[in-house]
Amino acid sequence: MKPVDIQRTLPQAARILDVGCYDFKQWQLSQSLHRADLHHAGVDYCQPATCPPGFDFRLADLNRDRMPFADDSFDLVVASHVIEHLEKPVDFFADCVRVCKPGGFVYVECPSERTLMVPGFPFEHDKFYSTSFFDDPTHVGRPFSAQSFVRLARYHGCQPVKAGYNISWLCRLLAPVAIPFALVFRKGWLLEHIVWNSVGWASYIMLQKPLDVRGQPPLNYYIPSNRNDDWLVRLLRKFKKTG
Repeated sequence: MKPVDIQRTLPQAARILDVGCYDFKQWQLSQSLHRADLHHAGVDYCQPATCPPGFDFRLADLNRDRMPFADDSFDLVVASHVIEHLEKPVDFFADCVRVCKPGGFVYVECPSERTLMVPGFPFEHDKFYSTSFFDDPTHVGRPFSAQSFVRLARYHGCQPVKAGYNISWLCRLLAPVAIPFALVFRKGWLLEHIVWNSVGWASYIMLQKPLDVRGQPPLNYYIPSNRNDDWLVRLLRKFKKTG
């Protein structure tokens, strides 16, 4: 489930927050879905030259400040490729939950742990393509696995709707041919596209804030009590006791 799926089902005049909104992608998505009824807001660290009509833009440095919006304000909060640029990613994640309405949705996406296993981009450096997490020097945080996103959601009392990696099976099938072709003929856009979508370069989570939770829930670190509730674990324990 991605933001496009949620936007289609949002109630009339719902509110959407685009965190890191320099390209106004969520607003553009609403236009393509013919959802002109949706209200859009955004926050970024630099002032855009222009904003779409009716767009509520707020300026903030999220390394220092909380998002300049009231608690429980938005039906959908989207933070795509923002958390990896911040020094306190867990605090930022909690702030996304804070501004989401009870029953609303939060979508977070960023480079996955798999970006640490891919070499840096080998050519066309002036075009700023990326294959490694370290290709972008403004990455000050850490990559996130789907598992780590699920844990963050649970730690904040939220329900993970879907978590995973952005993968295209077509790109995986084409990779053995497309990657050598891109390297030989120096097609940077092709190399980046195939690598991103074949290795799962980005991880994501869509979560839902519970109806009975308001504002920012506290972080509750815990280990599930049922993690060893498996027939094989019980069998091994029994074998160990009898042995």
